[in-house]
Order: sequence, then C-alpha cells, then structure tokens
Amino acid sequence: MFKHAFAASVITLSASVMAAHHEEAPMIAEIYDCTLNEGVAMAEVVDFARTDFKAFADKNDLAMNTFIWEAVAVSPPYDEPDLRWVNYFPTWGDYFAGEALWRATAQDVAAGIFERVSCGKARTAAVHNAGAQPPVATEKPLIAMVCNLDDGKTIEDALAYRKGINEMANGLIDGSVGSSVFTPALGLSGFDYVAMITGTQSDMANMMDNVRSGKARKAMQSLDLENPAQCVTDLHRSHLVISR
Repeated sequence: MFKHAFAASVITLSASVMAAHHEEAPMIAEIYDCTLNEGVAMAEVVDFARTDFKAFADKNDLAMNTFIWEAVAVSPPYDEPDLRWVNYFPTWGDYFAGEALWRATAQDVAAGIFERVSCGKARTAAVHNAGAQPPVATEKPLIAMVCNLDDGKTIEDALAYRKGINEMANGLIDGSVGSSVFTPALGLSGFDYVAMITGTQSDMANMMDNVRSGKARKAMQSLDLENPAQCVTDLHRSHLVISR
C-alpha cells in the first residue's frame, strides 16, 4: 500500500489466496519488513502510525486493519527486520481501493513513515481463521510459527491441527487466545505457512506456562493431536494501529 515508495507487485492471484469451497474465505495481509532509521525509537513509529496513518485511513473510510509486529525473539533468516508493518484487507477490491487513494493523496503520511523506518517491498499472504478470534488489545504478545509441511500433509491438515490446538489451549486457561494461519500469496515464499497465536499478556503467559510445565503436551497426547509440519517459533510484540 505504501506506493510510490513501497511497490506491491500484484499481477496474478496465487491459488493459496482462493479459499476452498468448504473454508471461510481468507483475508489478505500486506506485510512490510522494516528497520528503524538511526536514532528512531519503536515508540515513535507506533505513535505516528496511530495518529497520522490512522487519521488518513479514517478520513478515507479505508476497509483495513493495521498492526505493527515488533520483533522480540526471532530466528534467522527472518531476524533482520526490527518490525513488520501488517495491513489486513477483507478483499482484493478493498486492497486496490486503499492503494489507489494512498498513491494519489498520502505523500505527506508516506514521508512521515520513511523518516522513521526503511522498508522493503510488500509481500502478501492469505489469512485463514484457525480457531478463536484474537482479542482486541493495544499491545499483546504474538507468536509466529514458520512452518513447512511434512511429506504427504496439506494446508487443510495444518488448519485442522491449529484449530484443535487452539481449542485445547483455551480449554486449559481462564481466557482465550486467537489463532490464524498465513499462507504465501504474492512475493512470499520459502515456507508453507505461518501459524499466528496472540492474546492478552495474561492469557498468553498462561498458555506459554502450560507449554513450559508440560501440561499442554499431556493434553495434546490425550487428544491424539499430531503436528503435520516442522516449525520454528518466534516471538513478537503486536501494537494495535487500526481495528475496524
């Protein structure tokens, strides 16, 4: 969306963006890997996003949600960005409508972003529901699991597993964490999917403590849940910018 300065090469639609006939249609995520410019603090970027960027989106009634994922503990080769700026759109029509307005009228806002961060070109993913909806919170821990499917396994297997794990995890805590699966669409490759788990700090801490103590593993074994992929687990801090 950050054109002209950020170019999103949207030419063809990946098959992974098209929902299977039995699946709820996925949203579209537009993701930018960004590094902080010298002397700029993360809080400055978040504040600008929540004021100037949000004001532009609100003024133009853009159908989108936006979050900034601040890197906390991220494994190579995805550890270089300080943050990931993530815009969500319900449809491609909403995406292109926002992009057109951005290119035509957002020069000042874009300049403000580039004063604070340097970002690569956009990558896009399909975002599939994989359990409970993430709760709304100004700031929350976010786990991103970068996964490659085992031989013979499919993304349908991954979605079923993630939904089962999410239901089990929420059954062990007095709360609820959300679960989504990102599959590569345009400009994104190198893995089969990313599983996202996020919730309030209290709920995420309780869930992670259940993993630490072995309680979650015992529950998984009793439910015969088998992970269909090999995953690397990373931790981010999610900052809310826009939530419709």
